[in-house]
Amino acid sequence: MKKTYLITIMIWLVFCFLNQNSMAAIRLESQIVDDATGEPLAARVALTNPDGKFIEIEGRHEHVQYVAKRWCYVNGTFAVTIPDSGATIEISRGFETRPLIEKISGKAKAGTVQKTFRLRRWIDMRQKGYVNGDIHAHLPVPEEARVQMLAEDLNAQVLYHVADSQFSYAINKCFTGKLDVCSSPGCEIYVGQEIREFQMGHLGLLNIKKLVPGYPDMGGSLEYWRSRPHWDLMRAMRATREQNGMVVWCHISSLPGAEFPVGIALGLVDAVELITWSDPTQLPNHWNPWLNSGFSMAEFPIMRSLDLYYQFLNAGFRLPIAAGTDKFGEEIPLGSNRVYARVDGQANFASWLEAVRAGKTFVTNGPILEFEADGQHAGDVVEFSGSKQIKARVTARSILPFTTLEIVANGETVGHKTIPNEKHPAVDGLYSMEVEAAVDISQSTWLAARVVEHPDLRSRILPRGLSVFAHTSPIYFLKDGKKVRQEASIAYLRKYVEGTIHWLGTNPQFATEEELRSAKQAAEQALQVYKNL
Repeated sequence: MKKTYLITIMIWLVFCFLNQNSMAAIRLESQIVDDATGEPLAARVALTNPDGKFIEIEGRHEHVQYVAKRWCYVNGTFAVTIPDSGATIEISRGFETRPLIEKISGKAKAGTVQKTFRLRRWIDMRQKGYVNGDIHAHLPVPEEARVQMLAEDLNAQVLYHVADSQFSYAINKCFTGKLDVCSSPGCEIYVGQEIREFQMGHLGLLNIKKLVPGYPDMGGSLEYWRSRPHWDLMRAMRATREQNGMVVWCHISSLPGAEFPVGIALGLVDAVELITWSDPTQLPNHWNPWLNSGFSMAEFPIMRSLDLYYQFLNAGFRLPIAAGTDKFGEEIPLGSNRVYARVDGQANFASWLEAVRAGKTFVTNGPILEFEADGQHAGDVVEFSGSKQIKARVTARSILPFTTLEIVANGETVGHKTIPNEKHPAVDGLYSMEVEAAVDISQSTWLAARVVEHPDLRSRILPRGLSVFAHTSPIYFLKDGKKVRQEASIAYLRKYVEGTIHWLGTNPQFATEEELRSAKQAAEQALQVYKNL
């Protein structure tokens, strides 16, 4: 009897084992296609079991962390073994395509199951005349970047060479002074140069034919833990202009720099990165330009980069915005922050850069903005006389939730709508909001639109604590052709340059005495510009 019982138990255990193995041996072979055309699509795929644990797909592929999940990049097809407990599959492709979420049962019989996932595009900004790109990354190398760009629906990518930097050593070997050989129409890659100076600022040099020498990786001081000789950035900006290149001031949301207002005053900055590493709606994480200015915080207060950017617009500078990820590895997807630019003529890397330089842009990490004022769009300049009423309208649509949409004029909110997340559900995968405003103006005015998020940092889902954010470059309405002129903003920027001059007067260590003299001379020239505004 005992022997029979043991045999029965053993048979039952073998049955359970075989049955469990048969359940666990479901192999899902999948392809991803465009719902409208049936064409294969590269995409980003995340599979999780019911406990939320990541499930790896087969083969070699790159990974990325995003919205609290680990994703695999696939080029149109993938295969995975589905566990007995089943899995949830999520497929995403940039900002213009609805994400797909589907549960896959693990209770089917053992074997291979084939399935096609169809992705639906909710808008095609390319057809509307826009090219989108990530203007700042350090990894991956172009060959690997190409698949990730296709999966993120990213048209253009700038990868930065940084002299002597270990983390971008592979990129440093890729500089050619022209589009990378991995480029193709609609997916173009260019390796430029970043100059990193932790007191003076960071520069992105684009469309250069040769690297600007004399800037080893990481100059200056970074708070209290790193100190190296400083460099003057004017030489790099002028050398870039001599090559007909483009100068972008990198990540003002974290490192505005002592020479930031100097480069802009001297006309050497083509655009600024409003969103990159840090959140533009928060205070920057590098305060040395303020701390070393010789002013108290009451006299020269630290500003959010969003507000600092507005001071330049209010002082009459027509300053376009751009965006990038500053990607180092798997911590953020390429194109998670990107700049859309409305191009003229053929849509390619060159026309994208020119459109960025012309300010025909909006930056975003999710929401797509459609903004117009009296029929004009970002980058447009309109002259008027007397007084004028402007009718402005912005629509924001996003696959990510957001709470607030605004229209701003000379930095002041003139149109506003806030809807809490619990009262703002997605409809067919999209969150939408629209704001209209009638703006009466009697002086030169710039207008822009923006999406800003709830200030509670705990509610943020994006990498690095970024809020869901989007912002257009301005439309300029100039009375009798005169520049925007707000005295308070001019006074603030004058103090900024005076603070730079004060710090330079303490004779900080520069790479050479000539570099220090050059920086002092440039700052004095910039101060005269602000005094003459």
